[in-house]
Amino acid sequence: MTRERWMLGGVGLLVFLLVAVGTVLVVSGDGDTTVGVSATTTSSTTTSTNSPSTSTSLASSPSVTVGIICATPEEAAMSFVDAWIAGDQAAAARCALPAAVTTIFQTSGAGAVYTFQGCAGNDPAVKQCGSTYEGGAVILAVAGSVAAGFQVQSLSYIAD
Repeated sequence: MTRERWMLGGVGLLVFLLVAVGTVLVVSGDGDTTVGVSATTTSSTTTSTNSPSTSTSLASSPSVTVGIICATPEEAAMSFVDAWIAGDQAAAARCALPAAVTTIFQTSGAGAVYTFQGCAGNDPAVKQCGSTYEGGAVILAVAGSVAAGFQVQSLSYIAD
């Protein structure tokens, strides 16, 4: 194998390893992680005497940001209510539209005790998810898909 091919193969291996490590970080993330992977590799080789000079420059694409989505309506509903109880608007916004986050955070969730009752509905893209509390319930309209993720669209309260 010539030196040029060896160097090019080494660069390819380095890029593969960077992508593999980035993938492992994304797959093993804790659900709130944004991972950026950026690699730029430059290789230059020059041969002597009777051979022409060769210069090779390889650069990978710009950094990639991976957003974490809620994969099910249940996950979107439960994480939304849990984030509200914890007072964490950023966590609530992960799987909810801004209007839903604004609505639920008009009151404090500190100390609230909710029991998740599940999600139901005939339309696979839109579910009604409910959580009960002493004296009533909150109904969350959750829409989306497995590919795009699910988000809380709106909420309404029912009092006993």
